[in-house]
Amino acid sequence: MIKNIIEFNKPFTSYNDKKYIDDVFKKNKFADGFYQKKCENFIKEKINSKFIALTQNCSSALEISMILINLKKNDEVIMPSYTFTSTANAVLLRGAKPVFADVNIYDVNLKYESVIKKINKRTKAIIVVHYAGNSCDMQKFLELKRKYNLFLIEDCAHSFMGKFKNRYLGTIGDFGSFSFHETKNLVGGQCGAISINNTSFIKKAKIILDKGTDRAFITNKKKYYSWKGIGSEFRSAELPAALLYSQLTKFNKIDKKRNLISNYYKKKFLPLEKKKFFLIKSDPKNKSANHIFALIFKNLKLRDKFINFMKTKKIFCYFHYFPLHLSSFGRKFNKSIMKNTNKINNGLVRLPLYPGLKRKEISRIVDEVKNFNLIKD
Repeated sequence: MIKNIIEFNKPFTSYNDKKYIDDVFKKNKFADGFYQKKCENFIKEKINSKFIALTQNCSSALEISMILINLKKNDEVIMPSYTFTSTANAVLLRGAKPVFADVNIYDVNLKYESVIKKINKRTKAIIVVHYAGNSCDMQKFLELKRKYNLFLIEDCAHSFMGKFKNRYLGTIGDFGSFSFHETKNLVGGQCGAISINNTSFIKKAKIILDKGTDRAFITNKKKYYSWKGIGSEFRSAELPAALLYSQLTKFNKIDKKRNLISNYYKKKFLPLEKKKFFLIKSDPKNKSANHIFALIFKNLKLRDKFINFMKTKKIFCYFHYFPLHLSSFGRKFNKSIMKNTNKINNGLVRLPLYPGLKRKEISRIVDEVKNFNLIKD
């Protein structure tokens, strides 16, 4: 019997998604339109943010955050090395220096103890990345923010609608950035959002979002807008916004399915831990966004062997980031030794996790992981 390929990821789409996109063509309004505002209001109310703007992507949201805090040359921003390049690029684009810190081995989130060692008089901000959709310990990082008078930015590319205790991720630090890339839980194609939780930044953010103008403040008395500062074309277009709005309306369905798959994996794989791999742990007091389900193998040889094994079974699994501090470009900024990050890099493998997975496919994935676990090293 020929088994079908199980893809690593498939965006969860339906007829309604196309319906909203068709409506954009009917309205003949492709920028700053109906769906952009619908998404912003939906997200703002849902997560209880003080301000939401839909952006072209999560990278844009991070870049806006760096402009808002007036990041400049000689400033430093601490972040995990185990993250996507956008986190560091947002800092470099302002002429500042990214400072890479280690992660916890058990949850792949920023390690508090590593961050403390790197704070100095040039440190202006900390960017936490909620890896896999699981919250960092925000209480600890809020304490650092207050103690050293730092800005705290949440990179929530994996964690839309995740929570730390009873607060939504992206609403705890000064700013939060979300991704709705086609690989994320909710799909907008290339789309993102910025959450601003410090109200003193909202007016400036509107100017930045409107390409440096005060267009957002036009009234009957003031019928023109003018250049007020730097800005760029950061806002999302209307077509991605229409797709995202459709996705937002079915969030509960998407979230429930991802949660079911993730819990099923945990149930089946926890008894297998320690022989060849272990699972990422999360605090049960927090709500996970269930963006990634990963196995962390003991070494690089086992990791690669597993990926190749699953590929022969027509199941596609992948490792993740190459640590920034080890990359040819990242070594220019930091040469620290990060034991946990290196272990994660050598061992982490992501399994398929998306609502379109069928029961038979999920069972097949579990069976093949078990089969691999039985193979002698």
